[in-house]
Amino acid sequence: MHNERPVGMDDPHGLWKPHAAQMHIGTQRFTNSDEDLGFLNRQGVANMAINQMPVDREIGWDVEWLAAQKAKCAEYDIELEMVALPVQTLNTDGSRIPAFMRGDFKQGELEVETVCKMVRAAGDAGIPAIKYFLCEMENQRTESVPLGRGNVRYSTFDLEKADATTPRYDEPVSAEQNWERITFFLERVIPVAEKAQVRMACHPCDPWLPPGFKGVDRVLGGAEGFKHFIEICPSPYHGLNLCLGCMAESVEKPATDVPEILRYFGERKKIHLIHYRNIFGGRGKFQEVYPDEGVMDMYVLMKTLWEVGYPHMVVPDHAPGHEAPGHNGQAFAYQFGYIKAMLQAVQSVAAGR
Repeated sequence: MHNERPVGMDDPHGLWKPHAAQMHIGTQRFTNSDEDLGFLNRQGVANMAINQMPVDREIGWDVEWLAAQKAKCAEYDIELEMVALPVQTLNTDGSRIPAFMRGDFKQGELEVETVCKMVRAAGDAGIPAIKYFLCEMENQRTESVPLGRGNVRYSTFDLEKADATTPRYDEPVSAEQNWERITFFLERVIPVAEKAQVRMACHPCDPWLPPGFKGVDRVLGGAEGFKHFIEICPSPYHGLNLCLGCMAESVEKPATDVPEILRYFGERKKIHLIHYRNIFGGRGKFQEVYPDEGVMDMYVLMKTLWEVGYPHMVVPDHAPGHEAPGHNGQAFAYQFGYIKAMLQAVQSVAAGR
């Protein structure tokens, strides 16, 4: 029934065992409160990540506290599969950008030491994966126009309407400097993650931006940067939180380009988390929309994930917004159902039904 394939020589740790552990629906937009866990259980979501995580610079994370969070999820038959590094609160000066991503490596050593403590704690608590990002400045968006169906707001970016010239920093940040800062982090964290057996999943910087935008050369906005990224500190525990929306926002032809991006990283077993969302538009001008109405064929993307043997969570990431009472739950319930249907469709085809 399953599309069984042997583990490749490039996966000695057995992190990808298609399809002994099949890809499955998950979420990252909910807490482990009783209300949220009950909602997820009713939607048939049995795996999750927790995004809002604390910072304790002395101990990183408390192992017993992490284990208690995992146990709380298990009470609702939900596996806490991943947690997020609190990247935006690592910097002690109040900036949401870590010191090491601003070129301050002295303070950055302290930040990375805290991160390594968190990674070890996650491993000790039996949490197998961590999501994070390495961005030199904040996400960029413009006014949410036009509105979508039912007058929902779509997260929107239009390069022609964006302020591309006001510098983000006093001095420009080159691609070479960005890579130096990213490498600083990886060389210190990935060996710790490998020893702790914790998969590290890096999200793209959202969105792709042309070189020099606000005086910054962004390097992790698209697939080309990630191709170099995965070659730094090679390890089966070093991989990607591959956001299909971000990949679509970085290319000219999302419908054809994104499946090839998926295949490239999937065949190399470098995807540790999938954000499954769609867009209108493409590079430089896009809106984040419901999965059924964008420019990508989401069945093709799910089928590609199946074909490369991706074994981890597929999560809906964002949802269009509205002020209607209960809209957030409605939007995610819709997306959960959509993803589950897509999963069933590719499994049925693979089984010859």
